[in-house]
Amino acid sequence: MYVVDNGNNRVQRFAPGSTSGTTVAGTTASTNALTDLKQPTAIDIDSNSNLYILDMGNTRLVDWTQNATNGTLLISDNSLNNDYDIIIMPNSSNQVYICDQDGHAIYLWTFGASTPSVTLQTVNDSQHNSLNNPTGIVLDPYGNLYVADRDNNRVVMFCVNSTVGIVVAEDNNSVPSLKSPVALAFDSDLNLYLLSIDSDQVVKLPRI
Repeated sequence: MYVVDNGNNRVQRFAPGSTSGTTVAGTTASTNALTDLKQPTAIDIDSNSNLYILDMGNTRLVDWTQNATNGTLLISDNSLNNDYDIIIMPNSSNQVYICDQDGHAIYLWTFGASTPSVTLQTVNDSQHNSLNNPTGIVLDPYGNLYVADRDNNRVVMFCVNSTVGIVVAEDNNSVPSLKSPVALAFDSDLNLYLLSIDSDQVVKLPRI
């Protein structure tokens, strides 16, 4: 298990059964050197155990290879200052989804690019037709992207190759509450799990 230790400016790995972590990225120093991280907020890992780290305090995305002592800069942009989730694009070696709260959007970035190649923001909904402070994202096995649209109290799905999202779950004074979702995950049966910070609960949504 990998843990983003935001306050200590590092990423730690916990081996199965272990209660003690090992630092695999960062030094606890808070600088912009590529040996360090500054308030990291999200990670993803590829099949070669390379770590992709959203280094929010330094407004950048970096790649740490296994056993490395420093990262490699992939994206640097001042807009990456309030972002809390990333997903490396499947079947791609150089693209990443970044969940941007301030921009109220999900961006698809190519490594080394100065701007995103795709912006996902519009939602097919008559009342709230755009994302509002999205905080978490997850992909299903078919490549559809699900977004925890926190301040609209709902989950939005962007189908493959679509830039307009559809609402797949929302709070209507639901019990349990779906208000303020901040994180999403699928199980092997494609049931969707949602973390609500309004109710401090994890809610299971049957396969959508």
